[in-house]
Amino acid sequence: MSAQTTRPVVIVTGGTGGIGTAIAAALLAAGNAVVLTGRSTEQGAAVVEQLGEYAAFVAADHSLGETPGAVMDAVAGLGERFGELHGLVNNVGRRHNDVIGEHTAERLAETLALNVTSAILMTQAVVPAMPAGGSIVNVSSRLAVAGMPGVSGYAASKAALNGFTVASSIELAPKRIRVNAVAPGMTKTPLIEAWLAEQPDPAAAEADQAGKVPLGKLCSPEDVGAAVAFLVSPAAAYLTGTILPVDGGYTAA
Repeated sequence: MSAQTTRPVVIVTGGTGGIGTAIAAALLAAGNAVVLTGRSTEQGAAVVEQLGEYAAFVAADHSLGETPGAVMDAVAGLGERFGELHGLVNNVGRRHNDVIGEHTAERLAETLALNVTSAILMTQAVVPAMPAGGSIVNVSSRLAVAGMPGVSGYAASKAALNGFTVASSIELAPKRIRVNAVAPGMTKTPLIEAWLAEQPDPAAAEADQAGKVPLGKLCSPEDVGAAVAFLVSPAAAYLTGTILPVDGGYTAA
């Protein structure tokens, strides 16, 4: 295969469903190759088949400290159609719905490991292989800045991710590696769609949630994917340290 067919590589952690797959699709449409990580080999294979020849899957458990090195080893062994590493999207994470009285050290540690530590360790792993002009995007949440009962552990993890985004953007600026984040609002992932389906009147429940958003609709995974693809692209070459709300104006209001 000729060198002209290679594409710059973007790693998308937690890329085998929902927002992660939508991000991968947007990056592919923008001319990148994508390497998706996830725990399920079966699900990863299905998503790669769906996305096509410029997608690859690496089985990975991002709660483990050795995972970033294993992912980088796998990326180094990709075929000729995959070019130089250009980007990293730290999307993997877990929702944590506990009120303050229910928090346990174990559950908080699990949330922080996936939502914060994995992003820090993946960033550490990719930087030596990433050229000037590379881009790192962290997937945060509106809940890092907008209070809501029952999500304090999750909100704390995403606020920490925002802090890491800003600090690392300054540290990596001399290397000309940009670090930004997107902060989606309530997004119609399979998890949210399942929650809506459980409500007595799903349509009314969705309308109620959408009514809290100035643009009058819930976020879609594709909305998030488009924002991430922009931040990875050369069009965002002068943006770093930015937390971009993808929430229809929710936090602005």
